[in-house]
Amino acid sequence: MTETQEYPLPTVHLNGTPKESLLQGNVKILSAINELREAISSCQFHGRDYYVQDSDSFNAAYDERRKHLNNIGDFEQYIEKHIQHIITQ
Repeated sequence: MTETQEYPLPTVHLNGTPKESLLQGNVKILSAINELREAISSCQFHGRDYYVQDSDSFNAAYDERRKHLNNIGDFEQYIEKHIQHIITQ
């Protein structure tokens, strides 16, 4: 590894997966992440669906949703780093 990374990134070499295959696979993942974000955005998520439980249910549900959205964002950055790394090899 030539640059400091939190984790190893793939090395394109003669005995490894072809560069184009590595790139296409990661671009496909990134596209799926974008589709997931669109699906999440279009999914109804409103306090009216939680208030009958108790006064804090929506806040707890919102915090849980935000946690998972943040994880999706972290995974998106991970894939973007792979794409950028593969392109520059």
